[in-house]
Amino acid sequence: MSNLSKFLEKIKNSKILDTAKDLGINCEIFTNPEISELYSNHEWIVIKNSQVGSVINAVPDISIADSVPWEEWFLMGGNVHHHILFKKKYSKSNMTWKGSLDDNEHPKQVLGILWHVYNEKNVNPYLIL
Repeated sequence: MSNLSKFLEKIKNSKILDTAKDLGINCEIFTNPEISELYSNHEWIVIKNSQVGSVINAVPDISIADSVPWEEWFLMGGNVHHHILFKKKYSKSNMTWKGSLDDNEHPKQVLGILWHVYNEKNVNPYLIL
């Protein structure tokens, strides 16, 4: 099985493509070969959030999150939000967020860390922007 096939299977099994459709995001942004190479080591998770509904998360190994961001896509106020979160201050960051360790609405590995956040208008994954 090719790397692209493995990646596509992973994001299908994680309900990423179904959730992207529900959010009104063109699924093709998650299925091209460049994404499969750049994001193959990310953990892809859909989590229900009590305030915004389903959230797509692409979480890198936390040890590299200074330069490779955690990303999340969700609907709020009828608009798709694409949050890009780094452990270090990034030039576009205009918010911070830190989840408590008992938070059940975000990936466990991101909790207890101060994240520097910005909302990117472009929904394409950060590493190919």
